Amino acid sequence: MAEQAPPDTGASDGATAPGAAAAPTTATSIGEALRWPAAAASVGAAVIHFAYAPTHLEEDALHGAFFLAAGWVQLAIAFALARWHTRRSTWVVAAAVNAGVVALWVLTRTVGLPGDDPEAVGFPDVLATILEVAVVAAALVALRPALARRPTPRLHPVLGVVAGVALAGVVSASVTPSIAGEHHHDGGGHAHGTEGEAASADGHTHGGAVPAAGQVDRADRCDLGFNTAEYNEVSVPGQPHPHAAGEQVDYTLDEWAEVFVDPSKGIPPAAVADYIEGKPLLRDGILAGGITHTLEPDPWNPMTDEDDCDALADELRRAKEVAATYPTIADAEAAGYRKVTTFYPGIAAHYMNFDYVDGEFDLEKPEMLLYDGDGPTAGIVGLSYYIMKDGDEEPTDGFTGDNDHYHRHVGLCIRDGVVAGGGGTSQDDCTAAGGRTSDGSAGWMSHVWITPGCESPWGVFSGANPTITVRGLDTESAVPTGCGSGETMADPLDFDDSGDGPTV
Repeated sequence: MAEQAPPDTGASDGATAPGAAAAPTTATSIGEALRWPAAAASVGAAVIHFAYAPTHLEEDALHGAFFLAAGWVQLAIAFALARWHTRRSTWVVAAAVNAGVVALWVLTRTVGLPGDDPEAVGFPDVLATILEVAVVAAALVALRPALARRPTPRLHPVLGVVAGVALAGVVSASVTPSIAGEHHHDGGGHAHGTEGEAASADGHTHGGAVPAAGQVDRADRCDLGFNTAEYNEVSVPGQPHPHAAGEQVDYTLDEWAEVFVDPSKGIPPAAVADYIEGKPLLRDGILAGGITHTLEPDPWNPMTDEDDCDALADELRRAKEVAATYPTIADAEAAGYRKVTTFYPGIAAHYMNFDYVDGEFDLEKPEMLLYDGDGPTAGIVGLSYYIMKDGDEEPTDGFTGDNDHYHRHVGLCIRDGVVAGGGGTSQDDCTAAGGRTSDGSAGWMSHVWITPGCESPWGVFSGANPTITVRGLDTESAVPTGCGSGETMADPLDFDDSGDGPTV
């Protein structure tokens, strides 16, 4: 006797093959069979949302609130499916909510939300979306049993509970970030984690979930040789600190001066703070985050892939060779670089070659060189890459791994081609200083501190470097002498050599 599909009404005609047990074909029996898989999928999606909520709360309160709300609603749906699966309304709500979340995910990955570029696809958000689609599919079958093309086996409730707990554990262990790593989320939207593995033009990748520090043994890491031993002792994974003007910082001028003034040179930090207080453009630039938003080391996402570590080691060696080509400002100017900022503690003086400015990352042609003073003999302390890119998503081209990040300086006050005031300077103040306010929203900058004696204890790619200190004062500006190490580019970098991985 041929097997018959159940009618849409959910009524069974009782026809089965001779000797076969009756299969569950009614709406009630289908719902009974599907409630535990659907509940488990809903719990898994909720776990992913909860795991990434703290990261997004730090970036954007509305974005983080969405993740928390989605997680709680999906947990409530899982409970409702387990308790009231016989109610049609339970399945309708489960389908509607998860279909809405899936639709939002598709929107943010294809066209983006208003004012935002499309987001990259990563493993955590794909996994969450698959689980959400599974809930929608289960709800549709439970609501319309005719969609089931064959009898659905009945699942024991205990097995469903075990499956749900196991799924939640696997999801939590595999995708929970310490602080999801790699890039900025400047707007809202439905992003289940980091940018994913967005490949750059030269094969490098930015993004992807990174393990928490406690999940990576020191012996398993191959990246210890890329930073100072001091930094390796205190660094933690996570997203980069902001490094651009726009928001007030959480430190005072006195606290800033304690970091960026070298008292061994005879100048008290308090005197520098008092001096800067009398220079409104400089003061406001510092307190708006134009030099650094924090006085702490930048995060570092551990690297364990030997091939990636070898590639980054080679890139940093090449970067050092590039820096050695321009040991002084005189060398930079002879090669076509020109001054765009005077010396600032923490970020040095910037000299730019405008012929190199485009939308590409070229390790051999840094758009900017960083120097420890303003005179022709000032020595190089690092490189800066400057990429033009529209939108609010940082460029993905760069060094191998997920630790070099880009930042923008929007609204700088420019006078005669040189920065006269930090981002956020009012047009009136800029005009009074003889300058004009620039946009800068399409210019993305990253640093690499690759000079012996000037290694950054905040990370080789840190936004600011506390070894670049104020060394003197006059009536007009801070007079620096940079790291003051006396070392040359021929000297080795003071990077940690305690690991088994490559060193620079």
